[in-house]
Amino acid sequence: MISKCVVVPRSKGETIRKKLSDEDLLRKDLRIMSSNTDIFIPISVEPGKELELCYPISEMDFEELEQAKGYRELADIPSQLKDLLPSSFDIIGDICIIKLADALLHYSKAIGEAILKANNNLKVVTLDGGVKGEFRTRDISIIAGDDRTKTIHKEFGLRLEMDIASVYFSPRLAGERKRIAEIVRYGDNILDMFAGVGPFSIMIAKHANPREIHAIDINPDAIVYLEKNIMLNKVENISHYQGDARSVICGLPNSDRIIMNLPHSSMDFLGAALDVLEPGGSIYLYAIVENEDVPKLSGEIEEKAMGYGHPVTVDGARIVHTYSPTSSLYVFDLSSIQVMDW
Repeated sequence: MISKCVVVPRSKGETIRKKLSDEDLLRKDLRIMSSNTDIFIPISVEPGKELELCYPISEMDFEELEQAKGYRELADIPSQLKDLLPSSFDIIGDICIIKLADALLHYSKAIGEAILKANNNLKVVTLDGGVKGEFRTRDISIIAGDDRTKTIHKEFGLRLEMDIASVYFSPRLAGERKRIAEIVRYGDNILDMFAGVGPFSIMIAKHANPREIHAIDINPDAIVYLEKNIMLNKVENISHYQGDARSVICGLPNSDRIIMNLPHSSMDFLGAALDVLEPGGSIYLYAIVENEDVPKLSGEIEEKAMGYGHPVTVDGARIVHTYSPTSSLYVFDLSSIQVMDW
C-alpha cells in the first residue's frame, strides 16, 4: 500500500517511531521498512512543526500487516444480534466508550471483552448511558478491563489528563481544535467559554501565540483537570475560572476570538459572547443541528446578533462530525461587523 513516510537514519529509528506513535501519526497497519542506512516509517499525515522532525518525507509502497479480527467476529453473542453492533466508538486515551442498543445490553460484558481482544492499545471498555446533569457528563459504566475511568489522552502533541466519569470530552473534535489554533494570530486575546479540561485552550497556547487565553467552565472537576493539564503541557498564558460563563465574562477584557463549544445550548450564550467580542473579532459557535436546518440557523444567528446590537456575518457552517442519521455537529464561523460612528 502506498503511504507517506518519514526517512530517518537507522540509529534514530526507534526514537522517531516512538515519537510518531505517541503523536498518533504512526501507521500501525503497515510494516516499517529499512535499507542499509535508513528506516522508512509510514505515517498517517505529514508531521507538523510541533514535532520538530528534521527528516525528509517520502512516499513508498508498504506491506500491509495482518490485522486483528474485528470485535464483531470475536463477540460471543447470538449471530442474529451482530448486525446491531455499532461500527464505531469513541476512544479517549486507553478507554473505549461505546453505546449499545437495548437488545445488546445483556451481552455488554462479552462485547467489551471482544473489543479489548481486537484492540491491544485499549485497557478499559465503558458503556455510555447518555449525557446527564448540569455539567453534561456521560453516565459511564465499566463493562470490561481495568476498574478505572481516569486516563491520559494524546492529540497533536498534547497530553490531556481526565476522568471521563466526571468531565465531558470528545475526541472527535481533535481536528477542529487544531484548525482553530492555526487561525489564531499573534497577540490575539482568546475566550474559551466552555473549556472543559482545556483541549481548545491548551492547543492554542501550545501551537499559537495568543496574548492571553481566558478559559471558563461551570464544572469544578473540569477546572481541576484544566489546572493539571496546563502544568502537564507546560503552557503559561491561560487564566481559568469556574462558574457560569455569562457571569464570569463580565469582568474579563474583550476578546478577539471566542470559542463556544456547548453544542446543545450555545445559542443561549450568544448575547453574552457578543458583549465582549472585539470589533472585527470572530466567534466559533458549535451546535447540533438537523442538516436541513443549517441555513435557517445561520439566518437566526445573524438576526439575533443584530437584535443584541452587535451585527455579525456567518462566514460558513461546516460539519465537525455526524450526530444522528439526520443531524450533525456544526461549527458556525461568525465575524463581527464593525459599525462606523458618523
